[in-house]
Amino acid sequence: MARLVPKIYPNDIAEHIPVGMGFPLNVSSPVMNYTTKAQVHDNLRNLILTMKGERPMQPEFGSDLYFLLFEQLYDDDLSKAAYKSIKASIRDWMPFVTLGTVSVTSYKETSSVLIEVSYSIQGWDADDTLNITVKV
Repeated sequence: MARLVPKIYPNDIAEHIPVGMGFPLNVSSPVMNYTTKAQVHDNLRNLILTMKGERPMQPEFGSDLYFLLFEQLYDDDLSKAAYKSIKASIRDWMPFVTLGTVSVTSYKETSSVLIEVSYSIQGWDADDTLNITVKV
């Protein structure tokens, strides 16, 4: 029976060489990511928070999450709709990421929504969670 061997990217071996830029972008002192795992985390956050049609020349990049936040849906229905939207975006733009669960919690007193996205990178043992707070 075949087993999945964890991937070790050559860029992760050299601790002093950045893999990519972190988010949020800061022109005066950019934050650099030194591991592929950190870069995937930031790229996934960027993908989810980008609205479809927002990026010039690539109108399909992003997710429909912002459009869903203003629909009249309860947390359970919103979680299901957010899962579908994020799953479709990951399938198209980051197929090496496996989506776990998506939960949405609304906080009326602060007018914010917390979105928790659990995911894993194919071939790696590590699971991770992305927490996004959006003011609505």
